[in-house]
Amino acid sequence: MSFIKSVSSPLAGCLTLVSSLALSEASTNLEHVIVSGTRSEQASVAIPASIQVLTSEQIRLSGAPNLVQVLNAQAGIQIKDSIGNQGRGATIAMRGFGSNSSNNVLVMVDGRKLNNPSLAGPDLASIALKDIDRIEITQGSAGTLYGDQATGGVINVITRKSKDLAAHLEAAAGTDGYVSYEGAVSQTYDSGLSFRLSGEQTEADNFRDNNQSEYTNILANGAYENTRFSVFLEAQQIADDLRLPGSLSSGQIRDDRKQTFTPDDFSDRDTDVYRLGGSVNLFANWALLGEYNHREEDSKGWLGSSFTGKTQVETFDPRVTGEIDTANGPILITAGIDLEDSGYDSQTAFGGTDVSQEMQDVYVQIITPLTESLKLTLGARNSDFEAKNNIDADKFTGDITVYQIGLAWQVDNRSRLFLRRDESFRWANADENGFVIPTVDFLDAQESTSWELGGETRFNDVFLSAVFYYLKTDNEIAYDPSADGPFGPGTGANINLDESERTGVVLTSIWQATESLTVQLNYSYVDAEISSGTFEGNTLPEAAKSTANLVVSYQFDESWSFYTDAQYTGKLYASGDEANQGNEISDYTVLNANVRWDYQKFYANLRASNITGKKYNGFNGGVPPYDYNYPAPEETFQFTVGYNF
Repeated sequence: MSFIKSVSSPLAGCLTLVSSLALSEASTNLEHVIVSGTRSEQASVAIPASIQVLTSEQIRLSGAPNLVQVLNAQAGIQIKDSIGNQGRGATIAMRGFGSNSSNNVLVMVDGRKLNNPSLAGPDLASIALKDIDRIEITQGSAGTLYGDQATGGVINVITRKSKDLAAHLEAAAGTDGYVSYEGAVSQTYDSGLSFRLSGEQTEADNFRDNNQSEYTNILANGAYENTRFSVFLEAQQIADDLRLPGSLSSGQIRDDRKQTFTPDDFSDRDTDVYRLGGSVNLFANWALLGEYNHREEDSKGWLGSSFTGKTQVETFDPRVTGEIDTANGPILITAGIDLEDSGYDSQTAFGGTDVSQEMQDVYVQIITPLTESLKLTLGARNSDFEAKNNIDADKFTGDITVYQIGLAWQVDNRSRLFLRRDESFRWANADENGFVIPTVDFLDAQESTSWELGGETRFNDVFLSAVFYYLKTDNEIAYDPSADGPFGPGTGANINLDESERTGVVLTSIWQATESLTVQLNYSYVDAEISSGTFEGNTLPEAAKSTANLVVSYQFDESWSFYTDAQYTGKLYASGDEANQGNEISDYTVLNANVRWDYQKFYANLRASNITGKKYNGFNGGVPPYDYNYPAPEETFQFTVGYNF
């Protein structure tokens, strides 16, 4: 592949609770150093957006075995799992995007996109928890700064930097044949050289029949840094072998939630990732940064017949960041180019897909202090897109320009307010364009406009945050099972909805009750509906109106700690049910807990997930008797021991 060429009653009840309750570090101010708001390290108070920061310490206390369970306890996030192993088949939904969530939430590692040019969601399992320094979660649209697919939100995982010689080894075992081993070593030398090497191996039978998995992840990073410039080189190899249990109807689930009717199905995938990047200090407060990323995935398997697939993604993102001093503080400037060249080739016994895509984006963001406490953000991005069907030589080209404007007011060192308008877009991917109405060659680009009003405050030991938003989307890309598809009338196809709207609120409350006890309550409400066309007035499927999380962490002493979280998911319509002809899926609550023991350099975790054995589906699709569902695991336990050198 050639590279790139040039508010309801639940809401009222939660508001009352939020006012009295309040996991984040206790502090007298609101400031964090983040990169997700400007693509360079800046103070969070200057950003007109809600950006949650989840630290490695919080991840450690949770005892969560994977990133999916970590994110599932965060505000405004709904997890959809179409396989049941909380790995490859899991996708993140935000801001009421359910059925097509994998392409409306941007997931990154150190700014590198994990999203694919297909319907396959980002590989969340490729991020080893021990490699994470923090996770920055941007609520809502970030299309001007990040481009394609950043409509519902952005998850940016920031990995650890190398330190003076450090290493750890860890082993875990649990229910459903779960066994895991991992280790890491890193060192920074006085010369400025550093390296980090980490690896993990996980095997499991998992909850369903024919759902065995084996996962290997090896990461190597070398870097050099001095006062003038920095450079790094990183390589990652992943081997992911997975048996596929398939979907079950409601009746089959009542008979046996673990059974499979696809005993021969599997999908094996090998991934290679290479990154080269760095930064140069041009002059005072100005720097040139950039990365080249190459990711290649090869897959093979059996889904009723054999298939093969190849996904390739190359990106290059040079950018300049700088400051211009004024009487009210510095003007922060970020300007850059995002180039992406991707290809997706899938072959089956019934035919194949061979599509290549190119994006060439130019963007700029300027944060100007109007006063010492009031900052104005302006931004713009232009995206040129080209998609080629390499089988029949069809080609689609498009051009979109989006804008951002926002205000951030630092009321005092404990409170801030912000108002933001951001536009975003999404180009249809290869899978979506390969399954359309016969009279359509390529789907139109999805375009969105988002308004947000939010505030944060901290008093004594309580932190409160509230974000209200309105999101209007034109040409939303969705699957309609009743459309006249390529296999005939009523066989289903991907379509552009006329218009959809989402109105909602995300509330967070954190209470540092004592030095040892922290309590966090999150609540999200969204009214997501189709606002024009055939399905006007209907609720968008796979979008729960209400979700909530309660997180409690208690440190008994220097050695023992306890953590628990409860996750509530409200009623929703099944995927593909834009007509709302089926009954809503019942709401449910999942409870997790972890006990941790630390002694000198040793540690141990006992983690219980879905401790009450709640029976629910990780994914719901279709309408009975033609429904297709993926049961989620019932209670699982993992015991982990480790040693830090």
